[in-house]
Amino acid sequence: MAGWLSTHVLDTARGCPAAGLKLDLYRIALDAREHLHEAETNADGRTDKPILPEAEFRAGVYELVFHAGPY
Repeated sequence: MAGWLSTHVLDTARGCPAAGLKLDLYRIALDAREHLHEAETNADGRTDKPILPEAEFRAGVYELVFHAGPY
């Protein structure tokens, strides 16, 4: 399966990209929640690299946690 996972975070209260927002990616299985990656958004509200690169991308259930409180 080809592809990758990315995100684009917008701060709708301020009308701009959400720069500096930390996030974590988990893979969800029947009996486990596996932490895969952590990242932080850049000035454009995106991550500099894919959160899940093509080499690691596979079908499944994922959870992307945005740490909006500290933001």
